[in-house]
Amino acid sequence: MNIKELAKKYGLIEGDFWNHKQSGQWILTHDAVEKIATIEGILLVNIETLNSEKDLVRFLITMAKGDVTITSVGEADDKNCFSGYKGCMAEKRGVDRCVLKLINAYEYGISSEVEADDFKKPAYYEKTDNQIEKFADMLEHPYFDGKKKEAKQAWTDANSHAKSEVILSQMKQRIESHNQESN
Repeated sequence: MNIKELAKKYGLIEGDFWNHKQSGQWILTHDAVEKIATIEGILLVNIETLNSEKDLVRFLITMAKGDVTITSVGEADDKNCFSGYKGCMAEKRGVDRCVLKLINAYEYGISSEVEADDFKKPAYYEKTDNQIEKFADMLEHPYFDGKKKEAKQAWTDANSHAKSEVILSQMKQRIESHNQESN
């Protein structure tokens, strides 16, 4: 099963998964894993505390899909979790590992975002080709002569689709105002 088949089977949408560039693995959000568990009828059978200390929490999580039962460890400590809620993270990790084992996702290089802090979704987004083209075209307008550095910095700082669209809209307005003043 590849990520497209998994997404189709469970109704996953953009944002529910992404490709982890360093490892090449597909990473699912915790919410996507919960959605899969619900669709598959995967149930939590037991949580057993192995460790519960300030700097280390470890749970033994048991989950079942029909008559198949899987047990896995969910752990969080000061080295692998930067959240102050180590118990919650340990539980999420154990649950996600069990669900992914029950649907054989690991066999296909699919993991959960909670399994490692390194798997977190990147905080940046990639601008669309259309946005990049519009920006480049407008940047060549005479209005931006002597202002390209500032415009490029604003464009670089735009870290969401909405912010990029605001930058493009502002550029368009400035070009239109410049054109009206020039006439």
